[in-house]
Amino acid sequence: SSGINAEYGHELFNKMADYMQTELSGTKDTYAMLEELNEIALDQYSNLTHSTSQIKDSLNDLDVKYKLLLPYLEQLNQLDVSVASLEQATLRLDAYTKVLESKFKKLEKR
Repeated sequence: SSGINAEYGHELFNKMADYMQTELSGTKDTYAMLEELNEIALDQYSNLTHSTSQIKDSLNDLDVKYKLLLPYLEQLNQLDVSVASLEQATLRLDAYTKVLESKFKKLEKR
């Protein structure tokens, strides 16, 4: 009877050892996978950081160029205002010319 109990005890111990080995192996695989995922995420964050840095540099360059163009844009706005003013003066002058032409024709008829 004690031989059977020892045999069952030994078998139980082996099965528990196998179970623990399987659990530890699974845990080891999980940690290996997590480590790999962390490395991939680190690479992705590194790429994003590089892209963000390039975008920031491009925006800074655009800002500098815009500031250099700003005086010219202001001159264009002033020119646009002047052209609009000249257009109005031309319309008024044209209307006045038509009035004078009409008066001149009336005087010619007399």
